Formats: sequence, structure tokens, C-alpha cells
Amino acid sequence: MNDPGLTNLLKWSVENSDVSRKDPNAQANKDQNLNTEALAALFGATPKSDAQLMEKEMKDIEKESLNLKARIQAFDNFEQLIENIDNANNLEPLKLWGRLVKKLEEDEAELRSYAAWCCATAVQNNIKSQERVNVLPNLPKHHWEATNTVSSSSF
Repeated sequence: MNDPGLTNLLKWSVENSDVSRKDPNAQANKDQNLNTEALAALFGATPKSDAQLMEKEMKDIEKESLNLKARIQAFDNFEQLIENIDNANNLEPLKLWGRLVKKLEEDEAELRSYAAWCCATAVQNNIKSQERVNVLPNLPKHHWEATNTVSSSSF
């Protein structure tokens, strides 16, 4: 099995072993953090599904008590999830389209930008998502008009 999380866990174990600590030629361990997800997987914890992760990231995006950096990280994580066409198509059954589109009207320009980025990722090469986004109620059309102008000129 080629699991980067488990590889990192093995590396952490070796770096933190008594043998490595006592070896004067061993490199100093720069990262003392243990990957808790890898550890949980090792002990049989059930990983979250992509749908659960999408819902979690959207909750973090919407959580105004989080700082801007954390909300942007949640947007980045969300975007990576919806790069997968199946996950993008799950926006509708998970009722995430409306919540995502609502973020296009955030006061913070950077959050609006990330919302548009996620919308673009979801509809890229995805007819089903393109059809769905066109029938969303209350879609701020001015955002899409600007995007369509840029898109059509690039061809």
C-alpha cells in the first residue's frame, strides 16, 4: 500500500525512536507533529467520505467566527474536493450549490473570489453542473456575465 499518511507516520516513528535520538549523526527532527489522520487510519478509524468533508468545509466557510485565513483554507479544501467531477455533481444532492452561490455576495472580496473559483471549478467540463447552476434561483448574474465574457474571449 502506498499511503503518504502512513509513510509520514513511519518517518515520524523512526525520527522519534530512542535509536535516532541517541545517534549523533542523525538529523534533528524538524517536525514534531504527528499526523492524526494517518494514526486514526492505522487503528481502523473510519475516514470521512468526500461528501462529509465537503459539508464540513462549507460549514467552515460559512463560520464567520473563523478568521479570514481559516475560511480561505476551507475554500481551498472545498475546491480540491470538487475538482472531482463526481463530487461537483454531488453539490446538488448535498444542497451545497445555494450555499456556495450565496458566498458570491460576501463583504470580503477575497471570499467572493474564492466562491467564484469554486463555482468555476464545479462547472468546468461538467455539463450536469453547468445545467444546474443556470437554473439556480437568485444567482447574481453580474458575476457570471463577467466570467462568460472572459471565457468566450479565451477561445
